[in-house]
Amino acid sequence: MKILYHHRTRGEDAQGIHIRALCAAFRELGHQVVLVGPPRRRSAALFPPGGALPGTGVADARPSLAGLVIPHWFYELLALAYNTVAVPVLLAQALRHRPGLIYERYALFSLAGLCVARVVRRPFILEVNAPLSLELRQHGHLWLRGLAQRVEDFLCRSATRTVVVSQAMAEILKNRGIPAERLLVMPNGVDQDRFHAGVDGESVRSRLRLTGCRVVGFVGWVRRWHGVDGLMAALAPRLRRDPGLRLLVVGDGPALPDLRARARQLGVEDRVCFAGAVSQEEVPAYIAALDIAVQPAVTEYASPIKLFEYLALGCPVVAPDQANIRELIRPGVTAEVFPPGDWGVLGVRLEELLDDPQRCRQLGERGAASIPEHGYTWRANAERVLAAVEAGGSLPVTEGL
Repeated sequence: MKILYHHRTRGEDAQGIHIRALCAAFRELGHQVVLVGPPRRRSAALFPPGGALPGTGVADARPSLAGLVIPHWFYELLALAYNTVAVPVLLAQALRHRPGLIYERYALFSLAGLCVARVVRRPFILEVNAPLSLELRQHGHLWLRGLAQRVEDFLCRSATRTVVVSQAMAEILKNRGIPAERLLVMPNGVDQDRFHAGVDGESVRSRLRLTGCRVVGFVGWVRRWHGVDGLMAALAPRLRRDPGLRLLVVGDGPALPDLRARARQLGVEDRVCFAGAVSQEEVPAYIAALDIAVQPAVTEYASPIKLFEYLALGCPVVAPDQANIRELIRPGVTAEVFPPGDWGVLGVRLEELLDDPQRCRQLGERGAASIPEHGYTWRANAERVLAAVEAGGSLPVTEGL
């Protein structure tokens, strides 16, 4: 089958990883994927800084276009206007390739996938990684609030299936009137060919002068709300008294300068290693270099890709104790948890693991086993999508906005 995959993402962060991985899984299953979207940024770095097209995720505090800072209201108007370009381009591709399925990664105000699916009468799968009308409003970055939610709800009601990455997100949409039968809960996944317990992190340890140290770490795009400052504060007492312990922060982001300053304030500057941006190919080895991996904070409806990568590599994980995380792990069995934002308890959890190597090994082994056990892979996700299309029938008839 031919799959027409539409997106509006340029970044190389988790969004880009997700798109490429799922498309690769469809192809691995024998399907042809035609990708339609803006050109990717020419950067091999993990999470490079810079602006994005409107509606591609949580907006940066200062949205930009071609390097110029623009106001949020203009950002949203551009997102609406993008449909005038996307619809004819996507329609032309649909008429040329005659796909059996149109798949769209949801972006703010994006109606192109649904419009074209209705014209060519093909099943339409909408993938929602975040309810952007809610997320952007919570961060104070949404001007057309009412319209944004109406469009979002209309899309979710109208799709053959709306894929959501957590049960927590499904509950949000159901409470807004989206029929439960239209929702497919499908957590994110991992590529086990690249992320597995056999990956060697010693070359990274040697390069960063971490050989012989125990390393607690975070890998990802570093924003303020990712909680890396809390992780640093939680680990600081142990860092100050344990000369063989290091905190490793891998990735770039707007919060990095503040983190460097915070390390100086806490007196642990010489025991915190900032690796900066690394290539996607290097990410498995950097995670493998960790003795303990931490997911300091996560939104209440997300399905963090990094968590799956940590688990797949057999790295002991500590994450916030919240509903969407409990969907993915068994507390005390495949990962340790702490109350969200309680950095004191996070510190206690890290102390306990650092003092109990056998416990760390058990967590790592059980966490790695949970990936194939629960089908947390991109291939399994592609199979779920195709099964939903086969069972879903034609597009539902819905009312207008």
